[in-house]
Amino acid sequence: MLPRISFKSLIGLLTFSLLTVLAVEPLRTARAQQSPASHWTRITDTTGRNSDEVSEARTADGTLHVLWLRKDGSNQDLMHTAISKDGQVAGSPSAVLHNWATLSTPAVVAAGGKLYAFWGGLRSTDTKDPYSAGSLYMATSDETGSAWNLETGAKAQSHSVYASPTAATISKSGDFVTAWAISFALQTHVGLDPNQPDLKLETRCCTYQPKLVTDSQSGEVVLEWYSNISKSNGLVAQTILPSLGAATYVPGSASETRAESLSADQRVGITARQGAPGIYLGYCSGYPTCKTVNACPYKAAQPMVVEQAPGARFVNIAAGPEGRLWLMWMRSGRIYAVRSNRAANKFGPVVAETPPKGTSFIWKVGGEGSLGPLDLLASMTVESQGLATWHMQVFPPLSLSASPTSFAASQGGKVVFTVSDVGDPVAGAKLSVAGKTLTTDSAGHASMEFPKGSKAGAIVVTASKEDYTNATLPLVSK
Repeated sequence: MLPRISFKSLIGLLTFSLLTVLAVEPLRTARAQQSPASHWTRITDTTGRNSDEVSEARTADGTLHVLWLRKDGSNQDLMHTAISKDGQVAGSPSAVLHNWATLSTPAVVAAGGKLYAFWGGLRSTDTKDPYSAGSLYMATSDETGSAWNLETGAKAQSHSVYASPTAATISKSGDFVTAWAISFALQTHVGLDPNQPDLKLETRCCTYQPKLVTDSQSGEVVLEWYSNISKSNGLVAQTILPSLGAATYVPGSASETRAESLSADQRVGITARQGAPGIYLGYCSGYPTCKTVNACPYKAAQPMVVEQAPGARFVNIAAGPEGRLWLMWMRSGRIYAVRSNRAANKFGPVVAETPPKGTSFIWKVGGEGSLGPLDLLASMTVESQGLATWHMQVFPPLSLSASPTSFAASQGGKVVFTVSDVGDPVAGAKLSVAGKTLTTDSAGHASMEFPKGSKAGAIVVTASKEDYTNATLPLVSK
């Protein structure tokens, strides 16, 4: 059974196709030098549907685990692909499930050295089959993801989970929280006991694309979704735990009257910061086309406008290390990413990535950035290869400055170099200066004394560090 596609979604896709041809480059976009090791790798089969979306979770060993759907004749398999922390596909895909009649977009959670997969589906239409109810089901694996165990029975009461992408997180107290959204029921479930009732948050038509996150500091669990309800359009977020809060409209995600909004054609963008308090949402503002890419703290009155990006689509957000945030989106047939500072109140240079040669359409954009680089995941149709999800790593660019930026060759002088990451100092960066190597201190500084009688001319200084894109600076010896 294919997911329901609203009329607005269809119009949105047609609008995107036109904008891909007509739109100009973003106003602030700066292309950083890309690491030679960074390239696109296809990680799923090429027989996907445009509604398919992968799910990902990272285990303590740094491995990124990606779950995806594969055609199996007229049925489907749920598959697992592991990506090492250096961005390489690790081994061959493993099967979570084989030959189910219907599977929804899954969710995966990593906790306590194990992986937990959640989905809605029908293994068969035989009513004697314990997995024929269309409910919420679960499978578990160790942190390798190489072998999965299908857990017994349903984990919720609803029989309509199969009709929605599944959302899942784990609370600070260790309870699993799941959610799904169908035409007349946005529901969540706390725990794995099907005897406990599902919590129904919305009964009006229609809600879509739910996602759950847990604040790493406070333990607050928040659900976000897209609302297509009459005069209540736009993105909505709501606290689920430790107690149920009021639903909150995400500012700028619909027209002023909330009568119209851009459809969410993938799961909504929400993330909890890593190692710092706060939940942030990433999304487009504007109607009938996107005007800006925004990052917004949960319950904030106004978002941060990160980029002027007319016609952008598929905005997503992911946590980076030390409280940083990654934002990513598609525009004009390219994919863009940008990372924030540690305080999550300022964003650095935008990095643009060209999709694989022959790409005719980009359907979904997501990623995971907890180790530093962004593991970018994009569903794309590529000529001669079909529709699949591809992966590449995007490295944040270093910033390099010098004081002074020039000196008299005959007199020489001391130059202090500063290496930073969106204003935050970068310790341990290597500087290549006139055949010498310097290392930045905890403040991101390194200095060099140029002797009297130095050779006149331009000196190219290069800053580098693992998991970053290099920065260069011309230093002038007059």
